[in-house]
Amino acid sequence: MVGRRRKSQLKRIWKRLNEGWVGNIFYAVLGLLLAFFFYNVVLSYALNTPTPVVAVVSSSMQHDNPEVTHYKWLQEHFNYTREFIDSWPFPNGFSVGDMPVIKGSKDYKVGDIIVYRVPGQPAPIIHRIVKINEDGTFQTKGDNNPTQLPYEYRVERSQIYGKVIFIIPKLGYVKVALTRIIGFGW
Repeated sequence: MVGRRRKSQLKRIWKRLNEGWVGNIFYAVLGLLLAFFFYNVVLSYALNTPTPVVAVVSSSMQHDNPEVTHYKWLQEHFNYTREFIDSWPFPNGFSVGDMPVIKGSKDYKVGDIIVYRVPGQPAPIIHRIVKINEDGTFQTKGDNNPTQLPYEYRVERSQIYGKVIFIIPKLGYVKVALTRIIGFGW
C-alpha cells in the first residue's frame, strides 16, 4: 500500500514538472545545469585546466594610470623597455566584469597573464608574470597595482591553473554581482 501511494505521488510530481509554467521552468533550469556541466567538463578537458574561465572581480589588471603603475614600475624594477612591455599579450590589461579564458600550459614567459591560487585566499589571482626567478618560480604583479603583493614574489608551477588566452568582455558581471552582494566565493 505504501509503495503504491509513493508511486502515485511521484507520478503526480512528475506530471506537474512536465506541464505548464512549472514544467517550463523545470526544463529551463535542468537545461542550464546540464549545459554548465557539459561546458565545464568539455572546456576543462579541451583547455587542459580545471578552471577554463574565471571572472575578473578586482581592478588590479585595469590600465587606469599605466604610465605610473605599469610602465614606470617595470622600467624601474626590471629595466624593461616600453617596447618590450607593449609586446606582451593583452598589453591593455582588462576590466572588472571581463571573463578570461584560461589554457593550461607547461611554458610560461615574462608578460603572460596567469591564473593561480594562493593558499588561504578564496579566489584565484589573475596577474602578469613580471620575472622568472632562478629556481623556476615566477614573480607576478597586477598591472594596476602600485607594487607587488607579498605572495607574488614566488609563485610555484603547481599553483598555476593556466594562462589567459582570450578575454570575453563583460560576461563575468554575474559573478562580480554575486561576489559583491552576497560574498559568493569563486
